[in-house]
Amino acid sequence: MVVPLATLQQQTQVLPSRSGGLDTLDGLDKLVVDHIVTERDLLGLESEWRALEPRMSQVPFVSFDWLIPWWQHLRTRKMFVGDELSVLTFRSRSGELLGVAPLMITHRPSVGPLRFRQLQFFGADPNITEVRGMAVALEHSNLVYATLLDHLRKLPGRVNTVSLMGLPYGNARLDERISTMFAAHVWGSDTVNPVVVLKPTWEAFKSSLSRNMKESLRKCYNAPKRDGLSFDFNVVTRAADVNAALAAFFELHRARSEMPDAVYHRNYFASGQAQRFISEVCARYAQRGALRIFQIKHDDAVIATRIGFVVGDSLYLYYSGYDPAYQQYSVMTTVVAESIQYAIAQGFRTVNLSTGRDVSKTRWSSVEMTFRSVEFAPRSRMGIVKHRTYRAINKYIGHGSHGNWLARLLSRGAGW
Repeated sequence: MVVPLATLQQQTQVLPSRSGGLDTLDGLDKLVVDHIVTERDLLGLESEWRALEPRMSQVPFVSFDWLIPWWQHLRTRKMFVGDELSVLTFRSRSGELLGVAPLMITHRPSVGPLRFRQLQFFGADPNITEVRGMAVALEHSNLVYATLLDHLRKLPGRVNTVSLMGLPYGNARLDERISTMFAAHVWGSDTVNPVVVLKPTWEAFKSSLSRNMKESLRKCYNAPKRDGLSFDFNVVTRAADVNAALAAFFELHRARSEMPDAVYHRNYFASGQAQRFISEVCARYAQRGALRIFQIKHDDAVIATRIGFVVGDSLYLYYSGYDPAYQQYSVMTTVVAESIQYAIAQGFRTVNLSTGRDVSKTRWSSVEMTFRSVEFAPRSRMGIVKHRTYRAINKYIGHGSHGNWLARLLSRGAGW
């Protein structure tokens, strides 16, 4: 079931409503838009950004502790691809920060008169950042997004295309503004987050699952016992334990990606760059008590693991990995089951199963939190021509092999 973000917020009581009379399109002139082009000024937003986070969408990817490491570790600085900081902030007339658009201009190539300039959100990586978008107070999202679009419409010809992701689903007025204000707009695929709305007890939650799912859970717990195996569930929360937990995660995530005769899962953390990034993110979350690395152990060895982030009263389950030798025991199903039990015991309202509609997520009786994406060009003949040329080149690169010289030249980093 697809549920608009605002509806899911209301159903699960995720956030308080604090509209303050600003959340109307008539308030466009009430917001002050500032442009940030230096990392120093971006870091200066920390205290205000953190104060905004309890009122934002409950995913980790728009938090200060995700986006600052992303810029520092994963931005691209190459001859043929380079990222330039172009962040926008949105404030009320009284100075209250209502939203941050973590934008950058990606140049291809980095210099010269033939540069193509794409304005996009931080998070241009191989699905390490699962949801890209605005850091915005949900009660002001309509106004902030409308102000963003109005600002982009007035941009000078410094960019040839704009890519926006993480847009709220089911917002007809926002969709209409995009369709009427910008040329050559192309809607992309929606990003879906299956979200489990928890019940007061594990037994009550389990009783709401399908018969097949109940049988799967029974086998997860009974099969190891039948074979004389004892599994232990562990939750890593302390900053001092993060490095060891991530070392196990990287190894098991790699092992899962190399399994033959199984649904293919890419090793998203094969590069040292990606490992350094997620290590810093996890360290930051652990330092403020918001990291949960779930583990299943056998004889003190970690055989299955999944990273979790606490976002408000929601638990976001991120990437996982497991030892293929234990595949027959469905250990990843056990990890999710134990994580949900943990979330219920700790008083969380929801568990986000990360992006995608695969059966491993939908079978938990989840609802869908959905985000939209769109790409558009400035309203000029040259802007439209460059936009169409870029899309043609991008399509060619995407359909080419990994050995494609143009793909290697214009890729952002190793493997992506």
